[in-house]
Amino acid sequence: MNRHLSYPLWVKLFLTTMLLQFTLLGLLALTNLRETQQSLLENAELRIQELRLPLNAALSTALFQRDVAGLQELLNSMHQEKGLSYLVVTDAQGKQLAAAGLDSGILPKQDQGFADAGSDRVYNTAMPITLGSARYGTLYFGVSTDFLTSAQARMKYKIIVIGGIALIASFLLLIVLSLWLTRHLRRLAEASKTIAAGNLNIHLPVTSHDEVGQLNQAFNAMAASLRSRIEALQQAESIQRRYLAETRVEKARLLALLSAMNMGILFVTINNRVAYTNPAFTQIWMIRNTDNLVGREIADVLNDSGCVLARPDHFSRHIMGVMSTHESSESLEIEMTDGRVITQLSYPVREQDGRIIGRILIFEDVTRERQTAEQLIYLAERDSLTGLYNRRRFEDELWRMVGDITRHGNSGSLLFFDLDEFKYINDTFGHRAGDSMLIRVAGAVGALIRSNEVFCRLGGDEFAILMPDASEADAQSLAERVVRAVAQIPFRFEGKNLRLTCSLGIAAYPQQAESAEQLVAHADAAMYQAKEAGKNAWRSYRADLDTSREMIQRMSWNERIGRALEEDRFVLHFQGIYHTQSGVLAHLEVLLRMRDETDTEQLIMPGHFIPLAEKNGQILQIDRWVLKQSIALLQAKPDIPALAVNISGRSLDDPGLALFISDELLSAQVEPHRLMIEITETSALSDLQEAQRFIQALRHTGCIICLDDFGTGFASFAYLKHIKADILKIDGLFIRDIIFERDNKVFVKAIVDVARGLGKTTVAEFVESREIYAVLKEMGVDMVQGYYLDIPSGGHWQTKLSKPHQA
Repeated sequence: MNRHLSYPLWVKLFLTTMLLQFTLLGLLALTNLRETQQSLLENAELRIQELRLPLNAALSTALFQRDVAGLQELLNSMHQEKGLSYLVVTDAQGKQLAAAGLDSGILPKQDQGFADAGSDRVYNTAMPITLGSARYGTLYFGVSTDFLTSAQARMKYKIIVIGGIALIASFLLLIVLSLWLTRHLRRLAEASKTIAAGNLNIHLPVTSHDEVGQLNQAFNAMAASLRSRIEALQQAESIQRRYLAETRVEKARLLALLSAMNMGILFVTINNRVAYTNPAFTQIWMIRNTDNLVGREIADVLNDSGCVLARPDHFSRHIMGVMSTHESSESLEIEMTDGRVITQLSYPVREQDGRIIGRILIFEDVTRERQTAEQLIYLAERDSLTGLYNRRRFEDELWRMVGDITRHGNSGSLLFFDLDEFKYINDTFGHRAGDSMLIRVAGAVGALIRSNEVFCRLGGDEFAILMPDASEADAQSLAERVVRAVAQIPFRFEGKNLRLTCSLGIAAYPQQAESAEQLVAHADAAMYQAKEAGKNAWRSYRADLDTSREMIQRMSWNERIGRALEEDRFVLHFQGIYHTQSGVLAHLEVLLRMRDETDTEQLIMPGHFIPLAEKNGQILQIDRWVLKQSIALLQAKPDIPALAVNISGRSLDDPGLALFISDELLSAQVEPHRLMIEITETSALSDLQEAQRFIQALRHTGCIICLDDFGTGFASFAYLKHIKADILKIDGLFIRDIIFERDNKVFVKAIVDVARGLGKTTVAEFVESREIYAVLKEMGVDMVQGYYLDIPSGGHWQTKLSKPHQA
């Protein structure tokens, strides 16, 4: 690079200006010198012209008179006075007459002007000497040019002196001016170096509005912009570092999560090569050599598996088949020869632009879940007490039988029976005796049932037998054997022999019914016809006897329930549930009563009308009425504790009930947690899927869920994983005799421990003595309910508020 380019700007400006000024001064000096010289020449010419007249006047007379001596004297005088170098006078013929100052006697060559004067520094010229209009001779003379040379020298000296002074003054002025004009630029340059060094906290003063001031403003704006952007960049880098740290932490967590998962995770690239596997994947597929799996083809990895597929074609169809698709696959099941069942899900992995970069395959060993599901299905369609099919399975089998008979044109029968005077036995000897009796009946009658027949317990003491492809004679024969078998069951309870009998009704399809509903109704009617015949008997359905007193009574109850709903003759009673340790009221259970239509002071207990309402479907209206009244009470009385409302099993099948509860709570502006919904364990287990849907919807609303009569099922603890209840109300069967029955204590203690481990609250019902209360308190039961603590009442719930019970 040229070294001159590195000079400071003020130096460049100074040198350039000085060079320009020097050039201009030189041109000016030359011009002035030339003009001065021209002026001197013109003055000299003028002077010569001025000399011509007096010379002519002085010499013309003497020449006319040819006075040579006078001429010579005049020439000598002029030579001395006029300062002429020489003078020579010739006559008209060119003859020299007189001369002065010319040593050689030879006339020099005449010059055209002063500029033509030679090195002798004499301007040679001539003029005619005239008198009047006649010419008498010529005067040759020379004028010394020394005065011109001297004047030119003086002029040059002045120009040099003035120019020198001007140059020196300009030099000093330009230095000062250059430094002054470039001071902001120097400051700007220093500021630029400071910024280049990394210091952005700099601000230049703006003292003018010219270009330099604008440049300083622009520089300050640039510095501020750089400062803000660098700060933003530093902040972004800080955020990026934090995000990277968080990403590393999240990646570690994700890897830990994937490693801890029981599901096998397999990431494959677009080329079907392994990108990642978690430990569960290698365990599920029994891959022993887990080293260097990444980068291998999926087919090679699975070929090293210790698993053998029950259907080898599933490898190409299920596993490799999804690799060629760009969509998510449905859940596929892969069965192994060792009995295991593995589910497979596949999802494409996409970039942000939607480009597929691989797939993720999720494998899960669902063998245990499948077994559990099958067991749940078994339990969901079984009666928890007897192990027989429950009402739900009965209805499915009934519709299946009717459909098969309709398609094939054969016939079948339905047998209904219940135990005579069972309610008396249950009330007199307790539920334990009644349950034991039901189990004995299920075992005795079950031994008579053929493989193609279906034996069900519908609820309470009601049983049903479906006989597909059976004649009336076959049905009557089985009916006779059932009645006889029940009557022959030896039953002794607490030292007393109890005699069991049953009443059984038969209805044949399609001979005695046109639909499944009608078949059930006629079999039920035939059963009551058997009771009218004296019990311990069976009867085939007879339409002419379908107006029996029992049937009329049942129809009467349907009408009575309907009128009670219309006339608003249902009333709510309340029983307190108390904290076991403090005795303080926790919440109230809502109990339903019906006023008698003839004597409104008489209350009918729910045991008389609820079973019938459940059979005919009126229970759905009753449940909604109770819910609506309870929510209205919570709205009107914000100081009362939460209310627990029992929901029947039939209402669990009502798809709109959960939304009804949510809408009523929202309309009344009642906090959802103040409404507790009680569902019996039997009802929940009879239709587990519907129960789960209903409970999930209520929990989403904010209601508290209580599982009533807990412990009656076959596998109550196992169901807690599937039924998300907040409170477990222990079945009174285990509470009544807990003082005397050690097994009951063990069972209740187990429920309490499991509930506490799962974060659930326990409630014990049927607390009817101080001793039972003390035992439950010692066991750690959270809340208690029973006649010892509180008697159900109607409008006196206010007395229960904040009134501790003294144990």
